[in-house]
Amino acid sequence: MANIYLPVGSVTGTATAVANALADALIAAGHNASVDINASVAALNAQPWDAVLVVTSTTGQGDVPANLLPFYVQLEEQFPLQNGRPFGVVSLGDSSYDRTFCNAGALLEERFFELQGKAPIPRVTIDATETSTPDDDALFWLKEWMEVALA
Repeated sequence: MANIYLPVGSVTGTATAVANALADALIAAGHNASVDINASVAALNAQPWDAVLVVTSTTGQGDVPANLLPFYVQLEEQFPLQNGRPFGVVSLGDSSYDRTFCNAGALLEERFFELQGKAPIPRVTIDATETSTPDDDALFWLKEWMEVALA
């Protein structure tokens, strides 16, 4: 059984719904999962999390959503080393925005690599122009992530 922290960046609620679906799947698989729409480094450090699973949409010009931006900034300022802790990123976006497609997820992935986190599989990008069921796509990715990250 693993404890997984799920920081969420959401504008319209889709990323939150995806995070909740992932948490339900993790719990059904026998793990503990905590979805946090007000993520912080304090919460990241508050428990001995076995893994971190970021779920985020992208807003503006490829920006991190407002509710996740403080967490992203805190990660840079406080630099809480992850020391090989497994992490994953589920990135939601719209590919009609070529240059900024799923950029928030890319930024979070890069930050966790800087903090010496370990991504057992690459982040997943979910395109709103190709699917109306992002939670299904994320759940498909989660199966592989769990097999590798939580083994």
